[in-house]
Amino acid sequence: MFLQTLPHHVQSLLKRLGRLPTVAPFYLAGGSAVALHLGHRISIDLDFFIPQDDYEAEPLVQELQKVGHLVIRQSGQGTLNATLDDTHISFFIFPYPLLDDLHDLWGVRVAGLLDLALMKLAAIGQRGRKRDFVDMYQICHSGYTLDELLRLMPKKFPKVTYPSYHLLRALAYFEDAEPDPMPEMLIPLEWAEVKRFFEGEVRRLMKELL
Repeated sequence: MFLQTLPHHVQSLLKRLGRLPTVAPFYLAGGSAVALHLGHRISIDLDFFIPQDDYEAEPLVQELQKVGHLVIRQSGQGTLNATLDDTHISFFIFPYPLLDDLHDLWGVRVAGLLDLALMKLAAIGQRGRKRDFVDMYQICHSGYTLDELLRLMPKKFPKVTYPSYHLLRALAYFEDAEPDPMPEMLIPLEWAEVKRFFEGEVRRLMKELL
């Protein structure tokens, strides 16, 4: 994995989290997990997911308080948002199957790239941030095609309907992402190239849907 994508203080925190029993059922996903797989950008947030309908927040909070200074931003309904030693950290329920193998990093489970790709595609379908498009661009240049990912969405999200037409429209809708800063890249990439790529892919795939 590309450890240089995580600042040293985030790496240190991740090592401490890997020793906590209450963190063990969760897996790391989101932008930091994608960056660890692909090495394309710096990421500083830690987003953890658990494949079940609920979890007990209080034991988790108690253990997190033992490893650093915890400030809770939001708690309830299967979500915990906080900062831990000034690093943004989140724990979410996510009752959807894993299609790829998990990886181990310092005792922390990290989602495989296929699951990360499908989660990113779902995020873009809801409201894509610039970093989501950047991550999806790199994923699409690492071996996965949008065609393949669109076909696998029902398998990843059997209880949710993500029409391909809707996802394709979202992949070419950049208005919400435009104000966002470009992530700190380790592999040079321009925002204009990201948009050009997805506009071309959407045109191609829309023709196949018609």
